[in-house]
Amino acid sequence: MKRIFTILFLLVILWPGLANAQKREKKKRHKTEVTEGVNENRSEITNLFIDATNARLMGDTAKAISLYESCLAKNPKHSASMYELAQLYFESNDYSSASRFAEQASEIEPENKWYKLLLVEVYGKAGNKKKLLETCEKLVDKDPGNVDYLYELANAYLMNNDGSNAIKIYDKIEEIIGVTEEISMQKQRILLIEKKTELAAAEIEKLLKEFPDQEIRYLSVLAEMYMQAGRPDDAIRYYQQVLSKDPENPYIHITLSDYYRQKGDKKRSFVELKLGFANPALDIDTKIRVLLSYFTVNELYTENKADIFELAQILVKTHPAEPKAHSMYGDFLLDEKRYSEARDEFRNVIRIDSSRYAVWESLLTAEIQLADYSALEEESSRAIELFPLLPVPYLYKGIALMERKKTEESISSFNTGLKLVSGNNALMAQFYTSLGDAYHRVKNYRASDESYEKALKIDPESSYVLNNYAYYLSLRNENLDKAETMAAKAVKLDPANPADMDTYGWVLYKLGRYSEAVVWIEKAVAATPVPDADLLEHLGDVYFKLLETDKAVMQWQNALKAGKGSEFLEKKIKERKLYE
Repeated sequence: MKRIFTILFLLVILWPGLANAQKREKKKRHKTEVTEGVNENRSEITNLFIDATNARLMGDTAKAISLYESCLAKNPKHSASMYELAQLYFESNDYSSASRFAEQASEIEPENKWYKLLLVEVYGKAGNKKKLLETCEKLVDKDPGNVDYLYELANAYLMNNDGSNAIKIYDKIEEIIGVTEEISMQKQRILLIEKKTELAAAEIEKLLKEFPDQEIRYLSVLAEMYMQAGRPDDAIRYYQQVLSKDPENPYIHITLSDYYRQKGDKKRSFVELKLGFANPALDIDTKIRVLLSYFTVNELYTENKADIFELAQILVKTHPAEPKAHSMYGDFLLDEKRYSEARDEFRNVIRIDSSRYAVWESLLTAEIQLADYSALEEESSRAIELFPLLPVPYLYKGIALMERKKTEESISSFNTGLKLVSGNNALMAQFYTSLGDAYHRVKNYRASDESYEKALKIDPESSYVLNNYAYYLSLRNENLDKAETMAAKAVKLDPANPADMDTYGWVLYKLGRYSEAVVWIEKAVAATPVPDADLLEHLGDVYFKLLETDKAVMQWQNALKAGKGSEFLEKKIKERKLYE
């Protein structure tokens, strides 16, 4: 019933006189056969139009277009069909066809406002600025008090880059409906584009008088306007008014900070920034955005660290229940290698919200730097429970287990995590490296070598893998030529690393090249800030092979003082002989 009513309504509106067709039919029965033929044609067009409109309402656009075109074939001046076709083409973004039919309809019925309003829409979408303006002007000429038409005309002027005439039209609208924020703000934007700052300010001052309950907001708009216009001294007057009228305003101290920064007063700027950060009414997301935009990347990581840490501490104090505050502060602490404090902040985050995986990774990184392997095992296990399909916690847990002498369990953790790695070669290489170390510890040398080989296939420049693989081969007296090549490459890649120097020297020792070996092991001992028992014992062994027994014994004694050496160390010292 609703569709039938819609169709009848359209027919009455779009084709005047159709409602009286039957009455006219009765009055004209006396006319000639030609007249009767015209009436029959009209009736046929009416039926086609009804069918077309019904098809359109049913969503069958193609059929509707075909039927409307049939109406035009029978009556080329059937404006209602033109209007409907224009709307259909407009809806399908065919603005060229829409313009053509809408223009034809408007030419036939120049007084029909609906046709012109459709033209306004079509020209606007098609970007036909000139015709849009002409059409809007015609609408306003016919009905100069129509606010909707005036809005359309103002928009048309703006599309034609004629801000002055647009403002005149807005003034007319204002005369009709009174002062409104929408019109004043629009005029302000236009005037600012035209560099007419004082006139733009006058529009906001007008709003201040008209809507005193919005005073703070309009004062802020004025201040921001002057700041953007490069007139900070004018802006500060309004900022100060905001501060005096609303001292708890969440944004005022942030904007004042920006003002003083532009004036070059960094000290006052930072004071205002701290006041803004200490205001709990200002949300933390805004504060974080300000923090990250206030400092350059260089300042964040090299300069003004004291200021940045102070702001981060204020964040934590002001928003103690907000995970983002603790997380950001923890990140800064981690970057500064303040691992214990960073760990505390990351634990605070997890206490509040344990679903943040990135924070878990940061926490585990802090734990491994602190060498707290008991905590690392516990917390990586918790991370695995929460994120069982992510590989990194398995790596950290494996490292913790291996350091706690639970090597078989560590191998299981490494293998489980390895299966979860996808598209991350660096992480995969790390898993293979860790497996190489773990398998060596349980004397599964074949699996250890295979793991190192896989790691080197992914990253042939890893000095760590080259060093460990070479050293373990030397301990087993296997593939010593290969071990020498890898150890030499490790030293070249990481020339300041004493472990690499020692490994290269030890491989040369195993090859019987004692004169070369002693040079590298002496370098390793000299490069180690804290005496290392293994390095010192190695040096003693090389001296013994070089027939320098006294020097050998002295280094063995130094090794014993430094820590635990090999199982033969005390026997070597006592008997002044080399045991391997």
